Amino acid sequence: MEIIVPHAQLIKSLELITKISTKHVTLPVLQCVLIIVTEDKIVCKATNLELSIEVELPGRIQEVGTIAIPAATLLQSIQYISQSDVTLRTEDGVLLIESKQTNTSIKSISADEFPNIHHLEGEGIQLNRSLFALGIKTSAFAASQSSIKPELGSVFIQQKKEHSLTFVSTDSFRLMEKTVPQKGVILQHSFLVPQKNAIELARICDLLQTDPLLVVTENQCALSFTTEGVYITSRLVSGSFPDYEQIIPKEYVTKATLLKNDLQNAFKKTSVFLNKFMQVSLTVTDKTVTISSQNNEVGHITDTINAVVEGDELSLNFNQQYVIEPLSHITDESIILNFAGIGRPLVITGASDTSLRYLVMPMNR
Repeated sequence: MEIIVPHAQLIKSLELITKISTKHVTLPVLQCVLIIVTEDKIVCKATNLELSIEVELPGRIQEVGTIAIPAATLLQSIQYISQSDVTLRTEDGVLLIESKQTNTSIKSISADEFPNIHHLEGEGIQLNRSLFALGIKTSAFAASQSSIKPELGSVFIQQKKEHSLTFVSTDSFRLMEKTVPQKGVILQHSFLVPQKNAIELARICDLLQTDPLLVVTENQCALSFTTEGVYITSRLVSGSFPDYEQIIPKEYVTKATLLKNDLQNAFKKTSVFLNKFMQVSLTVTDKTVTISSQNNEVGHITDTINAVVEGDELSLNFNQQYVIEPLSHITDESIILNFAGIGRPLVITGASDTSLRYLVMPMNR
């Protein structure tokens, strides 16, 4: 195998691939990028069995061939080359990297065990990549980190209304729902993407410049960036996502509207005095929301924020991290805290943005 490729394009391709390749005890080939050179194209592939990616690489083909090279080693070896073009060729199972100033050799790994990467059959759906990525990034943090219930460790993607997609994640203590516009999209079935895979799909969307086609089958989904020569597939989770609409309160006893920055600043103060359970108290009175935390070994703090309050006075305890995490995803300057009552969920929304709902359960005292 021998090819001459643009250095910048090779770097970009390896940056897409390297995070997907992974060390594996029984399959060391999974840490590799598989470079396949045919008479008419150069393709780089990587997989960790959960995610697979193919990237077409522009370049001049001198000799066809295939080689598997540790992806991280290859990226580290070429990223400081200053030449515009790099020559890659194989000799006795070794990849030689040649430029005007640098010559490098990297030992290959047998490519025989590299898994096949199949393209999914089915008609693709044209997505807006930046909004698709936004939906994932806004919701994925609320997914469960436990593997006991895979459906809770996933991002649930569904179509609740026309020209939009809704992304939901929950760990059973809190839930994030984000709806983004997707003009013309018709999704036949909802699907569950493992959280780590979903975050990687969002990363790829953010790195590329064109909108992809989405294909969904029973066990996999794929994003095809045809004009950029990138194709990525992810395993899907089988099973049913909880009917979360049943746990979102229909009525609230108290509604408090306040500035998001005021709440974030209050949490910065109370974070110094959190106990091991990260417990913070929210007390709503006539015109204020008071946030307090206490650590018996450190001390106590109370911070009061002006708010527009409707409904009953009440006080509830929460895991502070669970309340503060969604705030960075709310674009409105003002937020609404909707309290359903003692022992019942708090639902946080933007004052004017109806595309996001975040539910969090209170802690026992």
